[in-house]
Amino acid sequence: MKRQYLRATKLMGRPSFADVLDEVQELWKDKTLEELHDVVHSVCRYTHVPDRITYHLAKPTATKHALRMKNRGCPRSERNCLAAGESCCCRT
Repeated sequence: MKRQYLRATKLMGRPSFADVLDEVQELWKDKTLEELHDVVHSVCRYTHVPDRITYHLAKPTATKHALRMKNRGCPRSERNCLAAGESCCCRT
């Protein structure tokens, strides 16, 4: 699973500060453990925490990205992949 996650993070690249804020806003609205893991994941990637450490700190989110990568070849959700169209990270 880690191998798939490392492939996924290479495709996704580093999130922007706005991406991190979006995750924080989602946590503020939903207040779930899943959203908390998404925030931790985004903050780790934004601040250049090594992927292998991020994988363990935010394992549920990392696993979600790894499974998407394994199953569809894209670490993004189907909704976000479709919305991005040809500019999605899996198509560039």
